[in-house]
Amino acid sequence: MREPPIDLWPEPEKPRSVFLRPARVNHLLGVPVPRKEVEQLLSAVGFVAAPKDDRLAVQVPGWRPDVTREVDLIEEVARLRGYDTFPDELRPYRPGTVPDAPAEVTLRRIREQLARSGGGLLEVRTLPLGPADQPEAVAIQNPLSAEEGYLRSRLLPGLIRRVEYNWSQGQRDIRLFEVGTVFRAGKGPRPEEELHLAIVLTGARHPAHWTASQERVKLPDMDIWDLKRHFELAAGVAAPSCDVQPATNGSGWIAVEKGGGEPVGRAQPLEADAPRWAGPLFGLEVRITVEPPRVARYQPLPTQPPVVRDLSLVVPGGVTAAAIDALLAREGGTLLERLDVLDEYRGEGLPAGTRGVTWRCTFRDPGDGGAGGARTLTDGEIDALLSRMLNALEEQFGVQRRQATH
Repeated sequence: MREPPIDLWPEPEKPRSVFLRPARVNHLLGVPVPRKEVEQLLSAVGFVAAPKDDRLAVQVPGWRPDVTREVDLIEEVARLRGYDTFPDELRPYRPGTVPDAPAEVTLRRIREQLARSGGGLLEVRTLPLGPADQPEAVAIQNPLSAEEGYLRSRLLPGLIRRVEYNWSQGQRDIRLFEVGTVFRAGKGPRPEEELHLAIVLTGARHPAHWTASQERVKLPDMDIWDLKRHFELAAGVAAPSCDVQPATNGSGWIAVEKGGGEPVGRAQPLEADAPRWAGPLFGLEVRITVEPPRVARYQPLPTQPPVVRDLSLVVPGGVTAAAIDALLAREGGTLLERLDVLDEYRGEGLPAGTRGVTWRCTFRDPGDGGAGGARTLTDGEIDALLSRMLNALEEQFGVQRRQATH
């Protein structure tokens, strides 16, 4: 009995064959696959493989119109063999002798240190195009829109747009950073390029925890001091030769080269199209200093115990903690291992216009450059060193040691 056809295709697919070289299979997949295994894998899914010289003539079934090239057959072999059968490292290799460019080394170091900082920063990459935000903006030819008619001269505008997008998606806690190139018109036909680091912060200071709902404690939002912490971190990794100073307009901070000059970074509160429930928005941007590769220096763990002393100081108004920190580090020399600010006090018991700040000083003998020979420090040595540090503070800044009141 003759049945009617199930389907009638206007242009029936003609039988076709694709030649497959076993050597090419091994080359692309990076592992040796026996010729017999290739034939078995392809035959299991309807392909017909016939030997022809040093190749395989593979007849493609009509239901596989996607297979038209040799590489398609090799991809099929990899899929049928199982991607999990391939090792993570396909073949041994010998690393090149050409070192990475200093700029790439610097950018990689910045990304690694920001990721390890514990601040919860996520890296983003925004388009290098935007509206003109400075007189030195570089126009591009045939822009797609007026909003993308110039090369960016700063990273912060693009990050602000990313924050606004996250707000529109209901995200309140946002911490983003970007490392990228900015442009400005130069003296020649080509624009000048600089590497910048930018960070934006908004929302809660730390992630929510289930115990907070039981205690009915509202998570504090990030404030200007969180901005300063991240600015000091950014300046330390992107421009190590800079000092962080209060901005002259009283809003935020700037990073200035230790020898003086124009600011290379700025941190301040930002304005954006924010919903009512959003927290304050802060941002910073620093010009990256590309340094030559650093030589790794290894030293053994300390073998001698440290000597820890706390210094409670009466600090006059206008004297910054950073200035005191730098002077203490200079006078403490190699025996001063670490300086930490413990607390700040303002109130009764202090002269008008002053504040009390306590530093914790950790002393330890480093030995012969970490090669050994470290000794235990005596109380007499530490007392003499502290006396020298206090005298320098009083002479330069008028800072005095705070006396206990009874």
